[in-house]
Amino acid sequence: MLWKSARKEKQIVIQKPLRPDPFEPETDVAGHFRRHIATHRPKAVLEVGTRRTDPSRKTHRRDSFPWVPDADYLRLDIRDGLDVDVIGDIHALPSEWSGRFECFIADAVFEHLERPWIAAKEVARILAPGGCFFIVTHQCYPLHGHPSDFFRFSKEALRLIFEDAGLSVASSDYGLRCMIVPPESVVPPEILETWNREYPSFAHVKAFGVKP
Repeated sequence: MLWKSARKEKQIVIQKPLRPDPFEPETDVAGHFRRHIATHRPKAVLEVGTRRTDPSRKTHRRDSFPWVPDADYLRLDIRDGLDVDVIGDIHALPSEWSGRFECFIADAVFEHLERPWIAAKEVARILAPGGCFFIVTHQCYPLHGHPSDFFRFSKEALRLIFEDAGLSVASSDYGLRCMIVPPESVVPPEILETWNREYPSFAHVKAFGVKP
């Protein structure tokens, strides 16, 4: 991408690709989750938001749990479709699911929830004591609707809603650093890189934890 900007005071020409700075998370949240499930081998898993929007690309983690019988690995979505076992709303999961699952997964789901703090309480309810949860959502990402788009989260916000639900968050961090290019009236091109460095943004934010 080339950026050329003509301003009244002077002409600024930035002729280099715009790329975000390299980023290494302080915590490998996904690795923490993988190590936990390899050690504890949960026997029943609920994964939400699994419906494929691209038929050629799966959006679930079933392959990571080969020891779990199909009957105990439920894939839930608010709409019917490929890779959906149960149609349901994470804000109000079936009452008979209380304490049923030892693992809960939601990837690119919580930004689409009207009230994610209520969903977090439902996660706490359906998990058995000692059960784990793994959440991937967005800190910064374009608007996209499946079916709606409501929220973006800092790692502190994601931690807060799950701790308020009574869960213990073991790790949370960002992934996939981005570079925002606002109109030059907001951020002049000559300070764009410095501004992005000082005020970073990330495509992903993740959290992993357990139910006490």
